[in-house]
Amino acid sequence: MEVSHEVDLRHSECPLFFAWAFDVQRLCEITRLLEPTAELLKISENVSRSWRGLLFSKLEPQLTRKPVLVVAVCGGTNTGKSFVANYLAGTSMSRSVPEAARTLHPVASLPQGMSVTMPVHELFPGFVPFRWSSDSDAIQECDEHRIVWREDETGRQSQRLIILDTPDVDGPLRENWRRAELVRDSADVIVAVLTQQKYNDAAVREFFAAAGAAHKEVLIVFNMLSLPEQQETAIGWLSTFRMETGIEPLAVYMVPWNRSAADSGTLRICDASATRDILRDLSELEIDRIKIRSMKGSLALVLDESVGVPAWLEAIESQSKQWQKIRQTIANEVRVEVSLPPAPREIIWNEIWEWLEPRRSSIDLKVSKVYSSLGRKILWMGRKVGVLKSQEQKQEDFAAIELDALTKAMSDLVDRLDILRTRSTQLHGILNHAFVEVDRSDWYADLERRHKVLPLVSDDYRKFVRSELDRYAKDNPGAIDFIKHLLTAAAVARPVVTIGLFTAGAAGAAMGMGFVHHIGDILVGTATSLAGEGAIGLTASSLKPLLESLFAGWSSERARVLARTLEEVVLGDLLTEIDHRACCGSQSILNEARLLVRSLREASTHSM
Repeated sequence: MEVSHEVDLRHSECPLFFAWAFDVQRLCEITRLLEPTAELLKISENVSRSWRGLLFSKLEPQLTRKPVLVVAVCGGTNTGKSFVANYLAGTSMSRSVPEAARTLHPVASLPQGMSVTMPVHELFPGFVPFRWSSDSDAIQECDEHRIVWREDETGRQSQRLIILDTPDVDGPLRENWRRAELVRDSADVIVAVLTQQKYNDAAVREFFAAAGAAHKEVLIVFNMLSLPEQQETAIGWLSTFRMETGIEPLAVYMVPWNRSAADSGTLRICDASATRDILRDLSELEIDRIKIRSMKGSLALVLDESVGVPAWLEAIESQSKQWQKIRQTIANEVRVEVSLPPAPREIIWNEIWEWLEPRRSSIDLKVSKVYSSLGRKILWMGRKVGVLKSQEQKQEDFAAIELDALTKAMSDLVDRLDILRTRSTQLHGILNHAFVEVDRSDWYADLERRHKVLPLVSDDYRKFVRSELDRYAKDNPGAIDFIKHLLTAAAVARPVVTIGLFTAGAAGAAMGMGFVHHIGDILVGTATSLAGEGAIGLTASSLKPLLESLFAGWSSERARVLARTLEEVVLGDLLTEIDHRACCGSQSILNEARLLVRSLREASTHSM
């Protein structure tokens, strides 16, 4: 993801917040970069719920623009929100219907001409703009988060005022809640529409408490009252609402129940004494003061150690540390152990001969062809009488022993992981599908399929052999010349060497397992001229450390390849996933985010 600083903030239309602008923009960028990390670590949405909307719906889109006051009319089901919003806008922009949860999309009334200077999709980034055509637009079903917008055609609406109607904050449709929250987060002033039934519900309290925590100004409208009978009762409701939400309203209005007056547009929204109208109070709001209060309150909540961005960063780091512990536990307690059979000698010798081939003399190569032919005939005779096995047969025997060892190792691996899974909540979640919902017999079938096509010599081992032999040749040029000389001599006196190998060859002595095994080991090298070169290699004492290294290297590389195969069969990419999660907490942008938080705290303290 590219990080951009293309926005030119030097000519910001809102110099009040100039000191914050660069840091807030960068904090937004970093937060977006970290969102995949938070999702990977399964950080609860509740950790970011209180600040995410304020950062992306409030600060980012409004910080560098000319200050306008966003006034949102909010409330529970059947409280008359659309009536209040229409009253404030001076027109029927949103249809008021008696059924609950009918307003599905927010409706915005913009000052005349604002959509040109302040594009709706930039001002309300969580929504898809939809131009208003009728007062039924807001009740049309649609899956996307849509905001219906219109401009005041009369020109009477203040150029610094935007009025919104919102969906229910507590209705049966969850998507409505989210849309209402997005509007609330972008707003500076909340007009809370309450009724006898909807002033103390849990969802209503929680919604408005969040507005209070962000220092938004609140105007309270008690709607559908039986006045004057319920006036004192409504004051008690107000006291409960203030106590439960922490809100100190700018003003309180009481509206009588009068459906016909509401439908005809003659019903007024006034205070208890009926001397002050909400329209007048709205027109007299101190826009700059309220805007500053709202922006500072939003930023303070974003930077709060316990519920803001710092808590989210801490959750990421903490979860990552938990995965580091899991990774270490797996490394300590779940080791893939494979008891391999001895390395097939012909495999390693063939690699040595391939390296040595270009260095041999022409006379040796010619004679070797003769003995290669003779060797093949001897092997054929040995197989015919049942004394010797072909290279393919020996490799098949080796593969069978190796697969058996792998199968036992896999059973051990599964048992160890199963025990660990029951001890770790994180591992239980990540391994549960593999260990509970999968037929384990499939693992063994998969292991057999993979093992069958696994080459005995990997590219990595082949590179290792060549590098070791190149290094040896460079450090011991005399020894290589000696080997070449003996190869030529062996080509001339090959019958003596061959007989010697048949009776007491070095390869047989190394095995120490009797005549048949000794003959078998000699003839393993048939492709290398009856193992004459094998005699030279094994009788040259200076080559012993090298040969031991090559044989040990094959076993080590083979064990690594097989262990990785077991991991892939049982765990797939889970080890990589665990490692990825364990490394999440070490990202440099986490530290950058913390520095930005500190810088913004200082800027917000000294700027106003």
